[in-house]
Amino acid sequence: MEIVAQLEERFDKLMNKIRELKEENQRLREEVEAERDTRRDIESRIDTLLEKIQKELE
Repeated sequence: MEIVAQLEERFDKLMNKIRELKEENQRLREEVEAERDTRRDIESRIDTLLEKIQKELE
């Protein structure tokens, strides 16, 4: 019966690790999306500034 208990313990540890990795994956996805949003915002602001400069040069 000891072997079964060891297998159950290892299985539980593996399941916990899978849960941790899923949570980490979700956190990283959210972080990447936030970075994308920041990048889009910066690109938009740069484009606006470039348009203003272009209008001033005309």
